[in-house]
Amino acid sequence: MAAFDDSTDPELGAACNRLAAFVEPMPAGMVVDRVSGLTEDDLALILRHLHSTRRSDTVGEDVHDAVDSASYTTVPRTSRS
Repeated sequence: MAAFDDSTDPELGAACNRLAAFVEPMPAGMVVDRVSGLTEDDLALILRHLHSTRRSDTVGEDVHDAVDSASYTTVPRTSRS
């Protein structure tokens, strides 16, 4: 099962699964868009937050407190924690 399949919003869950599949093979810290400065770390942080709030019965955690972003740089590892 993909990481976001249990989302209360199936469309958002499917989009997050596609984004996770896009981000997963990226090297940590890779620049995705030079103009905006968007990096793989940014996308992973967004996905971690979305993963923590994907179900309405789950209260989202403060991602910075819950996950040490230096030790988790890719989506698959953080989405399982």
